[in-house]
Amino acid sequence: MKNSWGYTAWLAVSGFACVAITIFAASAYVTLDVDQARAPVQGPVHYGLLVAHIFTGTVAVLAGVSQFWPGLRARRPRVHRVMGRVYVAAVLPSSVLGVVCAQLSLAGLASQAPLTVLSVLWFASAVLGLRTARRRQFGAHRIWMIRGFALTGAAVTGRLWGLLLGGLLPDADGLLVLASANWLALVLNLLVAEWWIQSRGYTRALPSRALRPSISSRSAQSSASVA
Repeated sequence: MKNSWGYTAWLAVSGFACVAITIFAASAYVTLDVDQARAPVQGPVHYGLLVAHIFTGTVAVLAGVSQFWPGLRARRPRVHRVMGRVYVAAVLPSSVLGVVCAQLSLAGLASQAPLTVLSVLWFASAVLGLRTARRRQFGAHRIWMIRGFALTGAAVTGRLWGLLLGGLLPDADGLLVLASANWLALVLNLLVAEWWIQSRGYTRALPSRALRPSISSRSAQSSASVA
């Protein structure tokens, strides 16, 4: 599928913004100073799990962005495969750590619920993306990777929604703003991913499954063969 200059420019700008925001957010944890953590933690164990989640998630973002660059899959298939493996290898532990960190969150159920749902879906999308690639179902693989990276990017859009809602509702409860930002990032990112999948015609490229013959048709065929 040929890509327009506008489409390529949109990918470049959004990819750069995604990488820049991710690196900025992760920079607070480079020093491994618990006092610099952007979210309150229960102790050194919680902080260590959070740091591991953030850095594996950062690798997932960096590797995932490269997969959407036009022509990489066609011109550098080996690079595409290697970066895809790096992406999945980062998502799997990061999503599991995300579930654990969500349960340890001091913000309560309002923050735990969206982060848990996000992490579970993130893990599932990576597993399905890997399985379809191994089965050489490349159309389905592309769709699952788009959905997966939409969940990967929720860490970025969640921060943007938090800033926007905090600016629009300065007197609102901080916990409510955080929960709303997390849910908006999760739901809207998935909706945008589905819109992208449909608008680019990726579902139309999937091979249709052969219908299994019904019991009645099999019986009819058996009768015909006997006759």
